[in-house]
Amino acid sequence: MSIEIGQIKKRITWISAVVYAFFLIVLVRLFYVSLVMGPELRAQSQERVIERRPIEAKRGDIYSADGKTLATTKPVYNIYFDAVTVDETVFDKDVAALSEKLALLNPRRNAAQWERYLRSEREKKHRYIPLAADLNYSQLQRIKSYPILSRGVFQGGMIIQEKLERIQMATDVRSRTIGRDKDGAQAGLEGYYSNSLQGKPGNRLMQKITGNDWKPLDDPQAVEPVDGFDLFTTIDTRIQDVAQQSLLAQLKKYDADHGSAVVMEVATGRIVAMANLGRNEDSVYSELRNYAVWERTEPGSTIKLLSAMALLETGVADTSDMVNTEKGEVTIYGKKVRDSKKGGYGTISLRRAFEVSSNTGIVKLVQQHFEQHPDDYVDFLYSRGFHKTTGITIKGESVPNIPKPSDDRWSGLSLPWMAYGYGVEFTPLQLLTIYNAVANNGTMVKPQIVERIMDHGRIVEDFETDILNPAICSQEVVHKLQAMLEGAVHSGTAKNIYDERIPVAGKTGTCQLNYWRGGKDYQSSFAGYFPANDPKYSCIVVINKPDYYKGYYGNIVAGPVFKAIAAEVYSQLPESPTTLISNQLIAARTTTVSEDRFEQAFQKNFLPSLNGLDARTATRLLEGQGLSVALAGTGRVVGQEPVLGTPLNQCSTIKLVLR
Repeated sequence: MSIEIGQIKKRITWISAVVYAFFLIVLVRLFYVSLVMGPELRAQSQERVIERRPIEAKRGDIYSADGKTLATTKPVYNIYFDAVTVDETVFDKDVAALSEKLALLNPRRNAAQWERYLRSEREKKHRYIPLAADLNYSQLQRIKSYPILSRGVFQGGMIIQEKLERIQMATDVRSRTIGRDKDGAQAGLEGYYSNSLQGKPGNRLMQKITGNDWKPLDDPQAVEPVDGFDLFTTIDTRIQDVAQQSLLAQLKKYDADHGSAVVMEVATGRIVAMANLGRNEDSVYSELRNYAVWERTEPGSTIKLLSAMALLETGVADTSDMVNTEKGEVTIYGKKVRDSKKGGYGTISLRRAFEVSSNTGIVKLVQQHFEQHPDDYVDFLYSRGFHKTTGITIKGESVPNIPKPSDDRWSGLSLPWMAYGYGVEFTPLQLLTIYNAVANNGTMVKPQIVERIMDHGRIVEDFETDILNPAICSQEVVHKLQAMLEGAVHSGTAKNIYDERIPVAGKTGTCQLNYWRGGKDYQSSFAGYFPANDPKYSCIVVINKPDYYKGYYGNIVAGPVFKAIAAEVYSQLPESPTTLISNQLIAARTTTVSEDRFEQAFQKNFLPSLNGLDARTATRLLEGQGLSVALAGTGRVVGQEPVLGTPLNQCSTIKLVLR
């Protein structure tokens, strides 16, 4: 029995030793595979990963009304080298010549260093060796001709990685107006029209090389991406430049925090300029926000246009009604309302109170007629649609704030404070839309910043003038308001910008910010239109927090910006109406015009703006596309028919107005 037990123990010991030895061999093998062969095996497994990967579509371009590119997508190329793919004989024969070329293209290494680098990477069996980054198209074509690489992807190991970069071209139409659509953040035109601009991605088979790097494969079933649509905006870069520079000069002069200036066509609502500038932490002015669309503030005295409109349209007062300004100070529920002129204006008419911007005069008239029924005043503003956004196709518009008597915070001070611009809030664009309606004989139109959407010469969508309210008041009242706005410039608070050569109409605004704390921060503004006798353009200028000691009244801070814009635009208006110009573009002032944008337009099958070209150049470009040309006048092109953006297949004869 003891012998049998001993034999069993020996067998168990032997079996255990075999098992332990087996496990030891397995562990050693696992260690070897993991640490020694691991990198090579992982690389081989990655190379077996083949997926159908998306190809990014080219985003559509954004153009100005005068044919300049505001935003475009340009491809840039990164070049990599798969050293394993190349035949050894070919590599040894041509690597020196390739290295010489690479040293010229990318001088971070000389030719000898490039050759050592390429040989070393090939020995390591690396298949994604970076050669060059961010090449343009012409550089790409050049590198395709280099030794070895000229053999292509499968024999020459050349891997081309295309990236699409969004570039804003215009210097004065900055990021907040054009906007962005990136990483989930949408703003401006890019954000609002993202679905039209973004195009449709394609796809193709790709092989994973290393990490997250992919190599395109020959794929007969590849789906090419579809380019996005192009936007044609209403922005005229010449007017934009004037607005931007005039605003910038005044911001610097008064050391202001920020400001905006918007210019709009009266009849159509087309925005031809939108400038927004704010002072950054380095005290440099740049477009930090789209203040014109986003910033909702108490406007101050520019709101008196609405107060006068309510008084006149409801029939409770007329422009000749008299009011005692009480020596420039009146007390309402324990709070004082003061005029900017010490001692006030005596007893004056409603019209004169408006022209000189008498706070006491306007407030007393509104209190006299609406104190017992404040709903009548507020309902008038709501019934005209002044409480709504304009609906401009730029993301980020704030909603106006017009308090109601039913609100919890309504008090006896609410109505008189609203009457002269406190407690009520608008954005600059919303207030401009109302002033534009007065200039447009009472018709309130929607601000429009995109004229059409096109796809390689095909009109996808054409935007017509959108009427928000056909009549914000009667013709009788609108004519009285127009006369009052002219009077404010001729002999009122804005007489400092009066110029008999430039007939303008408008209203100044000065609003104390944080007045409940007794601060010295103000907002200065001016809103109006020109020419006063035949309005073509409306404009608003708002400047926030000018230096108190340098000046803060709307007439001296914002008024000069309005005047500079009006003077420049007015000087370029046609001397007489013509159907060929058809409210299209302001006369060109440049003497030289790059022809690149014309070729780009022709490639996309649409008619570019020819403004600024001499007759010979314009004729040559058009006839080169098989089009006939009819000229009227001499000089440079100031108008055309058909207009910018018309598909070429709808054009036969192009009529050009020269001056």
